[in-house]
Amino acid sequence: MSIGNILPNAAQMDELTAAVKGIRGAMGRELYQLDGTEKTYRRVMHDWFVDNGALEADAKQLTALCDKWYELTRPDWHGWSEFYLPATSEVSTGTKGGDNAELECTPSTDTAANRDDYAGSPFFAPTDVNWEVDGDTLEPVITQICGITPGFERHNPAKLVGVMQMGGYMYVAETATTETWGYCTHAGAPIASLEMEGGTARPGGGHRPWRLAAKYASGTAADGKATSCAGVIPTAWQSHNTSQSVIKKNGAQYSGMSVVDLTWLQLMMRIKYASLTMDTLIAGCSANNWQYPAAVGETGVRRVLVTTAQGANISPGMGVLIGNSAGNADRGQAAMYSITTQAGAIVTKVETVTVSNTQYTAVYVDTADTFDTTAGTATTTQGVTVISSFHWPTGSTDGVKGNDGSPVNCTSGKYPARLQGIEYMMGGYEVLGDAIILLSGSDAAGYTYEPWVVTRTADQSTAITAKYKASGVACPQDGAAGWKYIKRMGYRQGVTFPVMVGGSSTTLTRDALYQSAGAARAEREFLAFGNLGSGVPIAGLSCGNVNGGLGNGYWGILRRLSPNGNRGELAA
Repeated sequence: MSIGNILPNAAQMDELTAAVKGIRGAMGRELYQLDGTEKTYRRVMHDWFVDNGALEADAKQLTALCDKWYELTRPDWHGWSEFYLPATSEVSTGTKGGDNAELECTPSTDTAANRDDYAGSPFFAPTDVNWEVDGDTLEPVITQICGITPGFERHNPAKLVGVMQMGGYMYVAETATTETWGYCTHAGAPIASLEMEGGTARPGGGHRPWRLAAKYASGTAADGKATSCAGVIPTAWQSHNTSQSVIKKNGAQYSGMSVVDLTWLQLMMRIKYASLTMDTLIAGCSANNWQYPAAVGETGVRRVLVTTAQGANISPGMGVLIGNSAGNADRGQAAMYSITTQAGAIVTKVETVTVSNTQYTAVYVDTADTFDTTAGTATTTQGVTVISSFHWPTGSTDGVKGNDGSPVNCTSGKYPARLQGIEYMMGGYEVLGDAIILLSGSDAAGYTYEPWVVTRTADQSTAITAKYKASGVACPQDGAAGWKYIKRMGYRQGVTFPVMVGGSSTTLTRDALYQSAGAARAEREFLAFGNLGSGVPIAGLSCGNVNGGLGNGYWGILRRLSPNGNRGELAA
C-alpha cells in the first residue's frame, strides 16, 4: 500500500492546511505537511496547536482543540489481522490485511530505535498528556500536552500522565476457520460487528475523536491519592476492594484499570504485530523473581553485598525490598521489608567491590537512612539480611526509543513493557476496577468464570450489585486448580476474556489463566498480566488470575487509574 493510505484525504488536508496558513500567513513560517514520518507529525501537531491558542488555553479549550485536531487529521484507514481458529491451526501469528497489510513494527530499546511504520500515522501516533476527569460531565479533560504546552509534568504525583491518540472503531468477525480483528477510522465500514473502541465512547452517548489511557501504574501520593506519574514504585498489596477505596480519594469520577484499557492493548497487539501473544516480542517483567542473602555484613550503609553471580541479575533502576529475615522469605512478611518498608527502594548503582580478597557485587539503594546488614547463607535463616526483587518504578520505559519495547532486552522477562506509549507489566498483576469475575455453576453442569461489568464509576462496588451486567464472554473451569493455557480470547462490548483453555506455552496466546477448583458461586477479582515470578510463558496481555476474593491483596498486585470508567454503549 502507498503511504497515502494512512494520511488524511485531500479535503481534510486542505482544511488543515487552510486552518494553519490562515493564522500563519503573515508570519511567513513554513507549513510542514504530514508525510507519514513521526518527526513531521510532531512538528505539524505542535505548530497547529500553538497557532490555535494552546499556550493560552484553559483545560476546556485545550480539550476542544484536541477534538478539532483529531477530526482534521482523520485519514481513511481500515486494516485488520486475520488468525486461524484453534480447531484449524494453533499458530500464534496471523495475516495482516487492508491498510494494515504492508505495515511493519519491531519493538525498540533504550539504545535501538527500530522500525515502526505506525509511528507517523495520524491514526496511531500517541501523545503524552496530563489529564483529569470532569466530575460533572464524567469526561476526560486534557490539561497539558507534552512538547506543546509548557505546563506538562511527568514526575509530579499531583498530575496524571496519560497517552492520547486518535480514536477509532473496531470489530471481531468470524468465519468457519478464522477470526479477524479489525480497526478503522470511520463508522462506514461494512462490518456487522463494528462498534466504537471502548476508550472513545462518551458517557452521554456518541464518539470521542480521541482515546486516552493512563500511561503508568499507580503509586500513592502524600495526600493518599492514587498517582499516574513517573518515578515511583507502584503501590503493591492491592486488591479489588482496597484499590477502589484509594482511587475514590481522587474523586468519585475516577476508576481503576478498565476492561477497555486491557482490550486496547490486546487490539494493538493484534493490529501492529498480527500476533496473539507478545511472548516473543515484548515479554514484560515476568521472570525476574530472585531473593539473595547478604554475602558480607556491614554497618551504616545503603547497600547490600551479594555474590558476583547473583549481582549479574540486578540492574540499576530496579525496585527491591530489603529486610532482615524472620525465617520466612515471603515478600509479604513484614521482616522482609523491615529496612525499605513496603514501598521498596530503587537500585541506584551496581558495582564490583573486593572484600578480604574476594569480589562481590555491591547493590546501592535510595533509602533515606543508612542501615546495617547481617550476612548468611540461606534466605530463610532468621536475622539474615535479604534483598528481594520487586516492582520496577514507573517511567522505567521512558528511555525506549519508540512507542513499543523494553529498556534493555524486550524478551528476557526482566524488564517492563511498553505498547503504544503505555507502560505495563512492572512485575505485578494489575487489578481491574470496573469488573468482577463471577464463578458460577454446579458439580453436575460444570463451572464458568465470567466478568460482570459496570460502565459508571458511581456504580462500582465491593460486590456484584444489580448495576453489574454479564459481559457475555465466559471461560469454563478446567478441572483442578492451577494455570490453564489459553487457546482463545473472546470479545464483547469492550471486554476481552479467555473463552477456551487447554492450549500450551508454545501455541496460540501462550499465556495462561489461573483457575481454582469447585465453588457453587463466588466473586473473584480480575487480575491481569502476571507478576515477576509468573514466567514468560504464563504472563502476558492475555494472562489472568481469577483465584482471589475481592479483598485478596498481596505484594504481587498493583493498581492503575483509568479515565474510562464512565462510558456509553459501544454501538457504531
